[in-house]
Amino acid sequence: MHSKIRVVLLDDHPLVLEGLKRRLEQESDIEVPRTFSNPVELIEGIERCQPDVLVMDIAMPQMNGFELGQRLKEKYGHTLKIIVLSGYMYEEFYKKAYEIGVHAYLSKQSPYPQIINAIKQSMLGHALVAENIWRADLEKLTHMERNVLRRVAEEKTNKEIAAELSISQRTVEYHITSINQKLGVKTRIGAVAKGYEKGLLGSFWEGTDDS
Repeated sequence: MHSKIRVVLLDDHPLVLEGLKRRLEQESDIEVPRTFSNPVELIEGIERCQPDVLVMDIAMPQMNGFELGQRLKEKYGHTLKIIVLSGYMYEEFYKKAYEIGVHAYLSKQSPYPQIINAIKQSMLGHALVAENIWRADLEKLTHMERNVLRRVAEEKTNKEIAAELSISQRTVEYHITSINQKLGVKTRIGAVAKGYEKGLLGSFWEGTDDS
C-alpha cells in the first residue's frame, strides 16, 4: 500500500496533462509518477507505474477510452480506479463508461477540486455518478416506490413502512419486489446499496420535496 495515492494521467493534449499534473502534485497525499499521451504508450508502461488511479480522456488516437478502460478493468479489476475527463458530455457516453466500471465521468471544464475529490472518493470505493444518470434511474421508480425505498434505507420493517404509508404489508412487499427488479438487485440491502450508488438516496433526498 502506497503512502500517497499514485495517479497516472492519459490525454493527447500536452497542456491538459501538464496543468493537471502540476495541480495534483500540490496535494500532500497525491503523486503523479507518469503521464501518457496515447493509450498504446500507457498499456506498455502502466505496469511499471503501479498506479492506484488513472485519469483519462475518452477521445484519443489509436484506441478510444472505452476500449482501453475495458481492457484495463479486465486485467486489474478494482485495484485500478478509473476517472474519465472528457469534452463529450453525452448520456450514452456516461452509461457506457459506468458499465465498464469507471468511478467518475467528469467534464474537462470541471474545477480541479472536483477532480481531486473524485480521485480521493474513488479510493474509498465511491462512484460519482453523473446527475442525468441517476435521474434516469430515479424516473424508473414510481412516487410510492421512492417513498418505500427511503424507508427501507432507514431500516424500517415492512410493517412499519405499511403503517407510515397507509398501505398493506403485501403492497409494501409488491413495491420492494418492483424496486429490486428496476434497480437490478435481489435483496433489500442490494436496493439500498444501489440507491446510494446511483444517487437515489443521501444528499439528493435531503433536497427533495415529495409533498
